Amino acid sequence: MISINNNDQPMTPDPGISMDYDVRHADQPIRIHTLGRFGIQIDGQALSPKKLRQQKPVEMLQCLIAQGGRGINKEFLSNAVWPEAEGDDAANSYDVTLYRLRKILKHKDALVAFDSRLTINNETIWVDAWTFERLLNQVDQLMRLTENKTIDSTVINILDQAMNLYQGGFLIHESLRPWGLSMQERLRSKLMRSIIQVGGQAEALGQWQVATHCYQTGLEIDPLYELFYQRLMICYRDTQRKAEALSVYQRCRANLFTGLGVTPSLNTETIRASL
Repeated sequence: MISINNNDQPMTPDPGISMDYDVRHADQPIRIHTLGRFGIQIDGQALSPKKLRQQKPVEMLQCLIAQGGRGINKEFLSNAVWPEAEGDDAANSYDVTLYRLRKILKHKDALVAFDSRLTINNETIWVDAWTFERLLNQVDQLMRLTENKTIDSTVINILDQAMNLYQGGFLIHESLRPWGLSMQERLRSKLMRSIIQVGGQAEALGQWQVATHCYQTGLEIDPLYELFYQRLMICYRDTQRKAEALSVYQRCRANLFTGLGVTPSLNTETIRASL
């Protein structure tokens, strides 16, 4: 995390905003990673690749997570995981797979079934994607409360934790089904917006160190997101660091060509010309 050197008082958060944002101390016995890689840890032990290859139980769990994990209808899950099955076949497949999934997770209270709905017990299972989204929601709320005010270390700390959690797109290395695509795009878009939101306000207030930190970290996450290059070039230009701005432009041009086969946009070229 970067240091912020100013004399402003720390933000006073809204009473409705939870500030328990330090995710390092999550103590649930089951930890599930879905961002960039899929993995499950149970009581501190990583689940073996063999168990992770149990296709239908794992797919049911992933689908539950993608849908928010609370009160997910049995019929929806059956249609999502067994789109070709009908009637009793779908119901039987659901029951058998849920039984197998419970055995994999070991903890009896991990999944709660009630009234044909299935819920992930948050007191037993920690999910990186849910923590990630909660952190970004906290950033958004704090930024709304402090519009046009100095950004303090609380916001940067929370955003840094979210960016550290984001090791890649939601289930990006899995054979993602249609039910997971919306979450994958939502989480990515939310992160990009948060980085631009914090970086943009920092620019407006002359907090150049905060702004450059946001954009540099953003580019580590997504080196093809052109807007980050543009904002970083502007930060360097406006602080008389034109050589660094030109270096950012060259990196942008090389990465866009290598990754997408395109050249920088007109906006990027306009910024370069202003140097």
